[in-house]
Amino acid sequence: MNNTKDMSVKELGSLLTSMRKRLLVGNHSEQTVVNYVRAVEYLCKYVGKHPQDIEIDEITDYLYELQYKKFRAWRTIKIYVAGLRWYYQNILENEDLAAKIPYPREEQDLPVVLSREELAKLFNACNNIKHRMMLKLLYSSGLRRNELLNLKIDDIITNDGKFRIRINRSKGNKDRYTVLSERLLPELRQYFKVSRPRVYLFNGRKKGEPMSAGGIRHALKMAVKKSGIKKDMNLHILRHCFASHCLEDGMNIRTLQELLGHASIGFYFNKTSRINSLLRYFS
Repeated sequence: MNNTKDMSVKELGSLLTSMRKRLLVGNHSEQTVVNYVRAVEYLCKYVGKHPQDIEIDEITDYLYELQYKKFRAWRTIKIYVAGLRWYYQNILENEDLAAKIPYPREEQDLPVVLSREELAKLFNACNNIKHRMMLKLLYSSGLRRNELLNLKIDDIITNDGKFRIRINRSKGNKDRYTVLSERLLPELRQYFKVSRPRVYLFNGRKKGEPMSAGGIRHALKMAVKKSGIKKDMNLHILRHCFASHCLEDGMNIRTLQELLGHASIGFYFNKTSRINSLLRYFS
């Protein structure tokens, strides 16, 4: 993207700081704050103007750049559009322009899913016990990346005879519980004994601080390379695997929806009529 032209770096910094504060006061999640602020920052740098001076055609050019020159995924562009719409509606109170910013057309590709055998290869390729445990929890509990990174030791609940993980202020600032595999518990306890984490279940370079997103992405990349798996992989695919394997094992769709923390499971099944074909795909 281009450097700022008419808009000074200081002016842009002040704008983004003010926006960040407004989002935080509005009780938005940390990831939403990051995404929305980034969307406005990149727009300002691309056009070189204050948002109040930017016209819809310039926003369209910016989104075109993202999609057809930067090759951003439609889900990424959708988040950017949501951030821009929020800014124009809530900061500039320009609802007419906000409504004109187009959402990208959703792509209906089926998610990549690993077989149980491929998952075993992936986990066995992790020599580091912490990295292996992180990947296993992403899969066995259906966690999002940030949910895993923000897990605290106290969020692992086993003292009431029920094996659960408490997820605090996840997407949409919602709390929920998800499953903790009883079979995984001995390995989790072994990890805890070896690593002795503080506060967060998975510490970063300093104990008491969470591991970075880059750290877990690197761990996955190394495990995929060593395992020999040829499919395009990212951390979210492990969550897809959790959903598909739960369905294979006969879990009720409503129960799965609650464990995933979705208002609906349209993320996996955009149309009810597609469920049967997806089930065949997952088998």
